[in-house]
Amino acid sequence: MLNVRKFAAIDLAFLGSRVILTEFSVGVAGSTILGILTLRAGSHRFHSARMIVLGAYLLSLGINYVPLLLNAIDLARRGHAGLEIADELGDKRAAFRKYRRQSLLLLIPLLVAVAAIVQEVRRRHSVANS
Repeated sequence: MLNVRKFAAIDLAFLGSRVILTEFSVGVAGSTILGILTLRAGSHRFHSARMIVLGAYLLSLGINYVPLLLNAIDLARRGHAGLEIADELGDKRAAFRKYRRQSLLLLIPLLVAVAAIVQEVRRRHSVANS
C-alpha cells in the first residue's frame, strides 16, 4: 500500500520543498477548481453525464492531493523529509523508482485520501496503545 507520508517525503528529499509544495498546491487547487467547473457545466449548461463524471473524477484527484500537501507542509516545516525515508535511502534510485511507480496511484479516485485516513487511524491507535 502507498505510504502517503513517505511519498511526500521522498518527493521533498529529491525535488525540494519549493517544487513539491507548489506541485501539491496546484494539484489540490487546480483539480478541485477544474472539477467544480466541469461538474457545473455538465449539470447546468450541457446536461452531459460524461462531463459530470469527468468533473467528479477531477474533484477526486484534487482530494487525493490534500493529504500529500498536508504531509509535505509538515515535513518541510520540521525538516524531517530525510529522516522519514532514511530506511529507504540505501539505494536512492530504487527508492525513487518505487515511489515514481506509486505516483500512478494518484490517478485512482480517492485512493490516496483513503490511504492517508487509514494510516492516520493506525498511527493514532498505536500511539494510544503504547
